[in-house]
Amino acid sequence: MGNATIVAGAFALIILIIIAYLLGGIILTTGEVVDAAKKEQVNLMEDKQRTLIAITDVTADLLNGKIYVVVENKGGTILSDYPYWDIYTRDVYNDFPVSYRYNASRDPLESEWSYLTISPDMINPGQLNPSETMNISLHVPSGAYAQKRVKVVVPNGVSAETNI
Repeated sequence: MGNATIVAGAFALIILIIIAYLLGGIILTTGEVVDAAKKEQVNLMEDKQRTLIAITDVTADLLNGKIYVVVENKGGTILSDYPYWDIYTRDVYNDFPVSYRYNASRDPLESEWSYLTISPDMINPGQLNPSETMNISLHVPSGAYAQKRVKVVVPNGVSAETNI
């Protein structure tokens, strides 16, 4: 009977050591995940601080259902990921925003947008580098009234808005 108590005590000690090891591993893993998330958040905030866009020109051709917008990258970051850009307009008669989806073709369908050109597009073709301008074409929904505002928002939340 004395041996059974010793074996049970040793078995309980082994289980306690395994549990302590697992808990220590969980704590270390959680710390690493939190540290990585903090670093990613700092990188995103730095990227956002270095991003600046401006709408330099807007032309409305509502007879053909098009609005042309020129966006200039005035910041220090390279902008791409066009499917994640948000572009909105507001019309004269109601203040509800009209959202446009990205379409990679040069001739977007209704409620879609695409970029026509980037100039001068010598470095990183197809991406909007600092000091480059992008010509955007919006296809206005049929039956839309005269548009009064356009807003462009890049994936990190930086935006530019102007009257048409």
